[in-house]
Amino acid sequence: MMDMFEKWCTLNGEKTHHASPAVVARFVKDVGPLGISKVWRAVQEVSRTHCTIGLADPTLGGPVAFAINEISRIVPPRSWPKEEQHRFLTLPYDVQLIVEKRERDRDNQIRTMQNEFATLKKESAHAGTKSTTDTAA
Repeated sequence: MMDMFEKWCTLNGEKTHHASPAVVARFVKDVGPLGISKVWRAVQEVSRTHCTIGLADPTLGGPVAFAINEISRIVPPRSWPKEEQHRFLTLPYDVQLIVEKRERDRDNQIRTMQNEFATLKKESAHAGTKSTTDTAA
């Protein structure tokens, strides 16, 4: 996948190493039509390569996260306050996936508990009506 970034850099007159976050974000936007899985693998490879040779990771931070989010279209959790939802969009894609899954699991658990509570409430009301009827007879 680093080949993809290297080829893109060559075509665009950019350095493969010492890439800035703005350059990586442009790369992400340009190759976005390939789909999030290919783009994300390429971004991870750029990150790994920079870290391996002791350079700052240009994939961290806002520009790349925003570019990735334009492709992935992961929506911030509804449970987060509006003023914090913008922060979600700056998280790395893999962290967004984790948060999204946990939020979905939490929402499903809450729905399950609400349904169980509603069933118990109906059964309790039905039992109360039945014992009132039994007492009157």
